[in-house]
Amino acid sequence: MKRLFVVLLALSFVFLTVTPAFAAENQGSGPTPLIVVGGMNGAPLIKDEGTPNEEQVWPPVLNFGEIAVKAIWGLSSAAVYKDWDKLGDVIVPLLNKVLEPSSCDNDGNSKYNVSTTTYPLSMANYPEFLAEAFISEEGFLHSASDRLGAENVYFFNYDWRLDPLEHARALDAMIQRVKAETGCSKVDITACSMGGCVTMAYFYLFGYEDVESCVFLSAAFSGSLAASEILVGEVFIDRTALKHYIRLNVNINPEVDEFLDAFVEFLDQTGVLKTIVDFVNGMLSSQKDRVLDEAVTASLGTMPGMWALVREGAFEQAKEMHLSDPKYAKLVERIDDFHYNVRVKRQELIENAMESGVTVYFTSHYEDVLIPAFPSAIKHGDGLIETVCTSNGATVALLGERFPKDYVQANPCCGKNHVSPDRVVDASTCMFPEQVWFFREVAHVGTIYQSEFSDFILWFLEQPEQATVWSDAAHPQFLTAGDAGMTLHPTTEADGEYYSLADGVADFFKAWTNIKNILK
Repeated sequence: MKRLFVVLLALSFVFLTVTPAFAAENQGSGPTPLIVVGGMNGAPLIKDEGTPNEEQVWPPVLNFGEIAVKAIWGLSSAAVYKDWDKLGDVIVPLLNKVLEPSSCDNDGNSKYNVSTTTYPLSMANYPEFLAEAFISEEGFLHSASDRLGAENVYFFNYDWRLDPLEHARALDAMIQRVKAETGCSKVDITACSMGGCVTMAYFYLFGYEDVESCVFLSAAFSGSLAASEILVGEVFIDRTALKHYIRLNVNINPEVDEFLDAFVEFLDQTGVLKTIVDFVNGMLSSQKDRVLDEAVTASLGTMPGMWALVREGAFEQAKEMHLSDPKYAKLVERIDDFHYNVRVKRQELIENAMESGVTVYFTSHYEDVLIPAFPSAIKHGDGLIETVCTSNGATVALLGERFPKDYVQANPCCGKNHVSPDRVVDASTCMFPEQVWFFREVAHVGTIYQSEFSDFILWFLEQPEQATVWSDAAHPQFLTAGDAGMTLHPTTEADGEYYSLADGVADFFKAWTNIKNILK
């Protein structure tokens, strides 16, 4: 019996020492696999793919010639009859023609047979895709494949219109498959743009135990001001935002660009630009309710993905405007689930993630502008989402402005400075001021292949424990891009200084006004 006991003890010892070895082997011998959760346009949405009726429904394929002809006809009719509804008679059917093929039914399911390209396997299985992947999510997938090995990199793409909670279930299925394929117990996630909504929905439904790191890259972590404004009908052109849009987005060559900026400033100073903008805003205002009722509700208003972008302050108002009819009860139930359990609870979800050992990072970009058709267009953004949203709460000066030199950050933050050297961003008011990095002049999800910005995102994923904006002097909180993010340098006060020909025109008119006042 004594001998049997010794044998059993020896076997037990062997078992206890071998088991960790098997467990370690189950972790996988390579790097932690990465899943890139794409944004709104990871791939086009196609209706009736593979049939004679195949057509791309998102992004909409626009016939600019048709639009121009109908717009001119509508404006002419409105001028003749002195009735803006004549323009609406043309524009509303045109909007429906463009948007209706991508619309959903009253429950929030796709009305038509719409599909998008998905990538269920690792990037090693899509060499043709990688060979042409150079910008945005695709560029980052390419850079990550070089660094981690394409067999360890995955792309989660989805139909952005649909319920992010359903996408979260599909994301979990991919995570489980990736774990099984790689032998790793956890994955890294990079959530791009609207992928932030999907990833937050995943945390809400499935928790954190399968995730090692999560980077929110230009993510709609706290929604979108513009998306909210679309659904509540706050659409008008801001004159100053229009000038900045032209300055930042019309690029022909430096000489022509500077002349155009100066010409637009001249039009503004002489009152001509105001007259034009007021005319257009009058037109927009007259048709706003009609466009919302006859076009927006049945298209954008039926998409759960669109509602996932609506912020707290606008959500109930927008629901009342579009979904008060009982026929939308199922859709309301779905969007309420996301809004009140994910959007509203985002801080709690992220805090729980970090407490569970997930390292979390945010990138937010500025010195770009959205299309100047919304009130938020005067705010800094990355071309698609406002800086205040991707940073979740930063205090940001308006475009073209800076904080005063004696500005003091809004929150003490243990005495550490969270104001950008160019005096444009105060990160102390962010929900997570220690975990959000700001990039000046980097476009939305601007991860160009082999760029320093892509390397910066990969640096996040390589950290063994939670890094902060103070962890590494080579990775400070505020950086400025060169060549659209191919190179980066720490932001300086000089990055916020520019004086153009347009500024000279403005100063001339200011001086002339002062002289006239003195002469009076």
